[in-house]
Amino acid sequence: MSASLLNVLKKVPAPIFGTAATALQFGVRKAASAPRYAQWAVPAVVGGLWFVWPAVDEEWKQSIFSSSTEEASAAPDAEQKEEPVVLSEDAKEKIEKAYVVEAPVELTDEEKAVMKAVEKGDFSDLEKDWEEFQVKAQVPGDGDDDDDDDDDDDD
Repeated sequence: MSASLLNVLKKVPAPIFGTAATALQFGVRKAASAPRYAQWAVPAVVGGLWFVWPAVDEEWKQSIFSSSTEEASAAPDAEQKEEPVVLSEDAKEKIEKAYVVEAPVELTDEEKAVMKAVEKGDFSDLEKDWEEFQVKAQVPGDGDDDDDDDDDDDD
């Protein structure tokens, strides 16, 4: 029986190994050495869980590891009567205005002119602003690496 099975497996293609028979022989040899590595099973599982556990969904963790006593203790809490929340007039007014969308701010004439220039591909007005910003943002003495380069050439 095993010889006929091996002959059939020799005809079945398998990726990487070529045939299923080669894959089966490889698996048998590796399985024979498995007991040598059994002592590493627990550290490997702990290490794997250490990396995987933070990615597991909290609801799944609770559904698997919650006990029925927690569910039973939660049931009486649900039966307690909740008191309605009383809001002040000021709070009610703020709630009403919370979702009111303000009208968009109109651009100034200068901003409109810049937007028209940008649509045409002219960024010269923005470059002026950028130059002013660069001058204001510079820290004196910072980025003066030219002196360091000259010193290196002397060696």
